[in-house]
Amino acid sequence: MGNNYAAGSAGIRQSRYGRARILGLDGLRSLAIIGVTLFHMFPDTVAGGYLGVSLFFVLSGYLLAYNSENERTSGNFHILRYYLKRIKRIYPSLLVVILSTIGVYHFLAPKVIAAIRPEAFSVVLGYNNWWQIAQNADYFTRLTNASPFTHLWFMGIELQYYLIWPVLFLLYSWIADLFGRRAGLGFIVLLGLGTAVLMPMMYAPGQDVTRLYYGTDTRIYALLFGAAMGLCRASAAKRRNFKMSSGILKYCAFGLLLGLTIAGYKLMDGQSSLTYQGGMLFMTVIFCLLLALTADAQLLIGELLESPVFRWIGKRSYGIFLWQYPVIFLFQHMGWTEFFLYPLAELCCIVVLTIWSDDVSDCITKQKLPFREQKLMFIRGLLFLTITVTGLVFMGYGCTGIAASAEHKASDQGELQARLEKNAEELARQNAAVSEKAAEQPSQPADAVKVDLNGAVCIGDSVMLGASGDLGQVLPNAYIDAEVSRYVGGGLEAAQAMEEQGRLGNLVVIALGTNGPIAGAERYEVQTRQLLEYLGPNRHIFWVNVYCPELKWQNTNNEYINKIAAEHSNVKVVDWYSLISQHPEWLVEDGIHPNNEGTAQYAKLIHDRMVQVLSEQGQVNPE
Repeated sequence: MGNNYAAGSAGIRQSRYGRARILGLDGLRSLAIIGVTLFHMFPDTVAGGYLGVSLFFVLSGYLLAYNSENERTSGNFHILRYYLKRIKRIYPSLLVVILSTIGVYHFLAPKVIAAIRPEAFSVVLGYNNWWQIAQNADYFTRLTNASPFTHLWFMGIELQYYLIWPVLFLLYSWIADLFGRRAGLGFIVLLGLGTAVLMPMMYAPGQDVTRLYYGTDTRIYALLFGAAMGLCRASAAKRRNFKMSSGILKYCAFGLLLGLTIAGYKLMDGQSSLTYQGGMLFMTVIFCLLLALTADAQLLIGELLESPVFRWIGKRSYGIFLWQYPVIFLFQHMGWTEFFLYPLAELCCIVVLTIWSDDVSDCITKQKLPFREQKLMFIRGLLFLTITVTGLVFMGYGCTGIAASAEHKASDQGELQARLEKNAEELARQNAAVSEKAAEQPSQPADAVKVDLNGAVCIGDSVMLGASGDLGQVLPNAYIDAEVSRYVGGGLEAAQAMEEQGRLGNLVVIALGTNGPIAGAERYEVQTRQLLEYLGPNRHIFWVNVYCPELKWQNTNNEYINKIAAEHSNVKVVDWYSLISQHPEWLVEDGIHPNNEGTAQYAKLIHDRMVQVLSEQGQVNPE
């Protein structure tokens, strides 16, 4: 920070590098990383732990603005030095984690990192959050495109903010110089408030929240709120007469805010509409108040949060965040979660890897061996060198893996992905032919008494896409709209598009529920009801249930499909689950998508179920 103006004041302590350090911030970092880690490890138990990311945003904005303002007023702010600091702080550890992870997965789970290059580049170049939006990668219910780097959307927003902060700070400085510090601070506050309302305004009941959760525009307000507090603190610290009243009420308030934070970690489900209708904003305000009380020089809260444990966790929080999901995802993918005390093993791996990557980063940025001043130098040095040599080998394989994912995309993605891509192309041609044929003859009204299997429409996900060729053979002139990663909300969009184009007929086949819940949370049930309401009671709806035994929503979804069939006389269940459960040999290696024999059986099952139901109703004469 350059100045020692506050080195002797309460709440500020001199670091070993001669810089003033605000007490208690490592404690808040610990609170944030504990929430995020517990959420990743126990998402059902600590459903709101993801809120720790918002606390990280507030702290990042606070410290960045605080340091920038101190450097500006002392004449030491330089844009080039600013960017170099960010690069040195972020990229050494980030690159070590990415390359090492890809290298390890190269041996243990190669299919997980197939075609990893686009995602790896999106992380390094700072746009991973927008990449994940483009992939429709729901953070809470991901199947397709799941990877050990799912959590690094956070880095995208951080890097984008670091990039634009000098511009915002320049505008703040210009306004402050012309109209005073309060005017400059007001500019940041108003900008934060303006962006804070975007999430509640853009949210609609039942919608996919991927765009809201990952969007830079919908999440940047937390950084701006922190920035406003940091600028205010830096300006106040310059005025020696600045004082804040202290008292028992503030300590009680801190306890209350801490309790609300813990309650939010436990109760605020990321799939709840309340989260996006103001809940996340409310918790961000709570975090700002926690920060204000922690940084209050008249209180002892900062001192109380300076325990060695909190300081250690806080200083290591960046590395812990980077490593946690690669480790947790690997344990889940390899089935190691069946072992006794596996969470303890995960934590041990995360801690060891964090210490190692932080030491490597120090070697790169500070040209200093991390064990040089340790009493057990030989043992520490031997461990460090052993892990580093091993890590370098894995990083080498990581570089190879990134290159191979670009050069051999089709091969690395496997037979399934190649077939899906081929089917998507063929399906486009097939649907074009169906549309041309349909234009030559009048379509039947939706409430027609007599129907046949011609002209059925099918709405589905990658399971249906894989079987689209066989489905087109058993359902003549069927219009099939199936795509990878489709969730139930996407089904409504597909139905609306068909209706606008005059393609939505009397027979509708739905195969949705593999890529995420259709029930079990308010927004998913809303989406499912909206789809059924849009199709109406006069259409025959055949809903194919799901088979995804490793995913927690399989049974919930199938139970809900049975429920809606019981409540709607026009909805019938196509029991794919019961059939495929008896024939695992019909599935590819992922245990979800059918192989060539499986796709034929999938199509036959749908056809036979439609004929059975319609013949019982006297609406088709089966041949």
